[in-house]
Amino acid sequence: MSDAWVTHRIDLAGTDALDRLEQEWLLTNGTGAYAMGTVPAINTRRYHGLLVAATRPPVGRVVVLNQMLEQLVLSDGVAVSLSACRFCGQAGSTVYSPDGFRRLRAFEKGTSVAWRYQIGDVRMTRRLLLHERQQAATLVYRFEGLEGPAVLTLRPMVTLRDFHGLRRHAEGAAPRFEIRDRALIVREDQITATFACPDGGWSLEPDWWYDIHYPAETRRGQDDREDVLVPGRFDIDLGPADRSEVAFTVALGGEAAAPARSAQGRERALKRLSIPRLGPDPNGPSAALRIAADDFVVRREAAGRSLTTILAGYPWFADWGRDALIALPGLLLTTGRFDDARAVLASFASAMRGGLVPNRFDDYDASRAHYNTVDASLWFVHASMSYTRASGDAESWDKWLSAACIEVIEGYRRGAGMDEGDRIIRVDDDGLVTAGSAQTQLTWMDAATGGVVFTPRHGKAVEINGLWHHALSGLADLLDEGTAARLRLREQANRVRASFVDRFWLEDRGYLADHLAPDGHGGWRADVTVRPNQILAAGLAHGPLSQTMRRGVVDVVKRKLLTPCGLRTLPSDDPAYRGRYEGPAFARDGAYHQGTVWPWLMGSYVEALLRAEDFSDAAKREAAAALQPLLDHVKGDGLGQLHEIHQGDPPHEPDGCIAQAWSVAELLRAMELISGGGSL
Repeated sequence: MSDAWVTHRIDLAGTDALDRLEQEWLLTNGTGAYAMGTVPAINTRRYHGLLVAATRPPVGRVVVLNQMLEQLVLSDGVAVSLSACRFCGQAGSTVYSPDGFRRLRAFEKGTSVAWRYQIGDVRMTRRLLLHERQQAATLVYRFEGLEGPAVLTLRPMVTLRDFHGLRRHAEGAAPRFEIRDRALIVREDQITATFACPDGGWSLEPDWWYDIHYPAETRRGQDDREDVLVPGRFDIDLGPADRSEVAFTVALGGEAAAPARSAQGRERALKRLSIPRLGPDPNGPSAALRIAADDFVVRREAAGRSLTTILAGYPWFADWGRDALIALPGLLLTTGRFDDARAVLASFASAMRGGLVPNRFDDYDASRAHYNTVDASLWFVHASMSYTRASGDAESWDKWLSAACIEVIEGYRRGAGMDEGDRIIRVDDDGLVTAGSAQTQLTWMDAATGGVVFTPRHGKAVEINGLWHHALSGLADLLDEGTAARLRLREQANRVRASFVDRFWLEDRGYLADHLAPDGHGGWRADVTVRPNQILAAGLAHGPLSQTMRRGVVDVVKRKLLTPCGLRTLPSDDPAYRGRYEGPAFARDGAYHQGTVWPWLMGSYVEALLRAEDFSDAAKREAAAALQPLLDHVKGDGLGQLHEIHQGDPPHEPDGCIAQAWSVAELLRAMELISGGGSL
């Protein structure tokens, strides 16, 4: 059953596979396309599928092959189903039909996923592989123990719809079918897909399965039922050999894909990545982290150019500027992917406007970018400085990268905004950056629904001004000694440091204010709420704080916000604390930054802890212990990935995206800081 790159094995013999229904796996192929599902091979959300293809890589994603209905007819005439769908029965009961999960004996995840079933003395393994940088997937079926002729029947379950939507039989145009060279071509609206099995004969028998239930959507307050088309079936005769193998392919477009038998190309590339390690654990998750770090690096076409970028998370995020630039050091610098790091920086530099890099490119219009962020540009400077130090690439720095960083500084000084002529982001008289209004959400705490901004944080935010000082001081260090630009940056940095300490440091409390809001009378009111944003300012290499102040921030964050899975966004004793992220979008967004735990913040927590204690051995041991639960999640229930968020209340169940770029990246960066003592 195993291939060379298996990172997780789950023995399901003697257990109820439904106990693993909450465990989700992910495969990617470098284009934004993916496959995702559960350990028992039962879809539980609209985003699940054996091939979710990218029509405009890395976006425009459509669910091409939802699931496969499989039936094995043995020589004695016994027919056994090996798949399962979930339905709602009477009085709220749950019905699974078919019930193939009852024959499931093992599951594996690596660069492919595989399931092993037991049917009497016959063993069947189903393996799913995505084709590298192609909109295609292969299912390989392998049989052992066949003692006579048998027939495998495959019925693909198809929706051909946007991955954010759901399909209903009564809606949309009727699909068109064509059989060509043992392949079925299905066309609907602007989407065409080809399903092929060279070993099988195709029978066109269109059928609909109604009201398949996705419980994850129920929990999210979304529509949770879907109708799925089964166009027909492939019948494959299996000979009475001890071992038989069948390959089935699905591809976006009108041509069948050649079957993939392994992921060797990607595995060779993954072996070249360097992964930091904590301690001598021979069973550490280095292989899983290689795969995880690579999952988010994709190509994008924009204005006729091929660009490298970073997807923020799977399944539903695209390449967001803030997320990509925060994730870049951990995903690309710690792993030694300097060419990719330079390409990502070039992608965002090419889209810079008035000193702002886009918060995201448009999912549906490749020519558009969105600029509603105050921090993405500052993270661009941070990532650029980290890249230059880590790679030693003085040529790129001298030719274009330093100029792009200076453009950010000058853009903030002149004033910048989402639209031309807008100065919603500007430098105030005290040298600090102020941004936004009560109706905007320009920091990473950007949840908003129905016109309600839940954490506006307009004015002078603590992490923004920490990043501002970091940018000014760090750039001054990288520019040539004695130049006017260097002297000007150093002067600005000194002024910002004095203003930062004066305005943000709460001497009587021993920590930093979260932000300074306009008081309506020309002054500023400090928000003294304990939030994790201060740890971002405390962890920066060129931060504005003294060692004593760093220790104060680390202490309050450790006492009030630290959990095994990351940092809470509010203390549990705050009146506004929301310990459960659940329900419809309005309720979830209301909890998103009001107590929900975020793993990505552990990177800055570890860095602040190490810097506060001068990278002492004791601090390194404490930091490593803080990261261990996240490593355990990668090795265990996370199946090689880290989630976007966790519940604020214990036991801190994971939620949100099942794979988040900055969660993985900041874990890797923190591991590098502990093992290497450097700065990324």
